[in-house]
Amino acid sequence: MIETRELTKRYDGFTAVDRVSLSVAEGQFAVLLGPSGSGKTTLLRMLNRMVEPTSGTVLVNGQDTAGMQAEALRRSMGYVIQSTGLFPNMTIRRNVATVPRLLGWDRRRTDKRVDEMLELVGLDAKTYGPKRPDELSGGEAQRVGVARALAADPPVLLMDEPFGAVDPITREHLQIEMKRIQRDLRKTVVFVTHDIDEAVLLADSIALLRNGQVQQSGTPEDLWRRPANDFVRDFFGENLGLRIMARHCLSDVELDALPPDDSWHTLPAIVHGATLKEALAELVGTGAERLVVTVDGTPKGTADFASLMRALSAGVQCADGVRTGRGRDA
Repeated sequence: MIETRELTKRYDGFTAVDRVSLSVAEGQFAVLLGPSGSGKTTLLRMLNRMVEPTSGTVLVNGQDTAGMQAEALRRSMGYVIQSTGLFPNMTIRRNVATVPRLLGWDRRRTDKRVDEMLELVGLDAKTYGPKRPDELSGGEAQRVGVARALAADPPVLLMDEPFGAVDPITREHLQIEMKRIQRDLRKTVVFVTHDIDEAVLLADSIALLRNGQVQQSGTPEDLWRRPANDFVRDFFGENLGLRIMARHCLSDVELDALPPDDSWHTLPAIVHGATLKEALAELVGTGAERLVVTVDGTPKGTADFASLMRALSAGVQCADGVRTGRGRDA
């Protein structure tokens, strides 16, 4: 879907991106991760030619983007930034309709699409459509930014630290919502962040950059189990295993049967959509040897530390690509 070959950007002798070669498959959620100044945003902006490369090639579906009209290329890629970039003098409805209107869609088609996109990101079109950006919370504005980027149904979505300016709780909700949208629409997403937890939660693949060069690329599990060098190992630190556990859900763990003597009634319960990380925290917090795993309040089996580790070693991830629940059962 997207491929870069020896992609390089220099500014007056400073090399911001240095011979980067990467491939992003169709429908993949690819994350560009790294410390400030590593070249993440410059690399992202070269994909839609908001920044022109000094050398190298960007291919989209095998076509060299250097031969495309820049405006047409950008309209074929949704783009979401941290500050949302919403037009302050326009209503939310008109903001979301921006690209469809530029593409000449008729009003009926545009209005229908706006309603669909606002619903997709969890905003009621009748309530939010007439509002202006200054009437929204940070999280609502980011949702509108995503809706606008998806309005013309682009095959590619570029996102530059889109959730970096919101509070941690809202950020987590937006991350889970983004994973759900990706699961439903199967867009090809290239997502820039410096937040390790965010990268590990969202990514199908991570490219870790330093000084404009890719240090390693692969799945989060690849980078955890087989770090390419000391920088990769040190960047993720000792807690990467715990972060990886947040990608895996109890719904995919092979459960043990409930004890026949009803002793399971004394065990703490946890919903099957909780992550392995949350299950481990529950085991440690309660001091229990195992947990009862429930679905809609009905106990389905038990899980202990060993079963969590087996699932993690097998590389099993949440079956639907997104967490379906969390925490202790009521």
